[in-house]
Amino acid sequence: MKPLVGLFTVICLLASAPSFANKLYRFTVDGRVVVKDHIPTEYSHLGYEILNSNGMVVKTVAPAPTAEELAQRRAEEAAKKARQDAIAAQRKLDLDLLRLYAKPSDVERARQRKADEIDSYIQLQRRRIIDLGQKLEKAEAQAANIERRGQEVPADMRLEIVQLQNGIRDSEGNIKARQQEMKDSTRDFAEQYERVRILQVYPAGTLDADVDLDKVDRELEGKAD
Repeated sequence: MKPLVGLFTVICLLASAPSFANKLYRFTVDGRVVVKDHIPTEYSHLGYEILNSNGMVVKTVAPAPTAEELAQRRAEEAAKKARQDAIAAQRKLDLDLLRLYAKPSDVERARQRKADEIDSYIQLQRRRIIDLGQKLEKAEAQAANIERRGQEVPADMRLEIVQLQNGIRDSEGNIKARQQEMKDSTRDFAEQYERVRILQVYPAGTLDADVDLDKVDRELEGKAD
């Protein structure tokens, strides 16, 4: 019965009050329908309907959002902005990568060149260690002979031994550093290879979470055929 009462009230107001001829506001307070020619400040957050002179709803104003709804809205907006920022950053990285490598095979060739370069350096250092080791062995033998004769090893010979030992340690350190570089570059090239594969199917800026790797495999296999 309440809706009928509310409608009857509207009709009576329209009929008896010329001041309501232009616009009325209908809202609900504690379950009770109220119709006025204005919205009291203390009720403006509840939401309301605007009625024309015929009692028809011409506009509906939604209630003000609650604190929880505002927090949810802010969280959604923050998530949307974070995603947009992530896409922009990924797009820049992708375009930079595509300027270096147009196809996955380009990445593989670059990886092989880097691997060959590092391997050549490591082999050079290993040969240097062998050469320094032979010289060190000879210098230490000479120093031992001198000591067996009860003589003091000359300072320049002791210095030579120390320099040879340091040279061997330096080369061993260089080898370890380049071996680590090989591991790092292999990992980096693998990531670049996979990203370039993805960019053969998806546009630059596509986030990893939006990539279907099975789709990438299918489409690239189809192109290979």
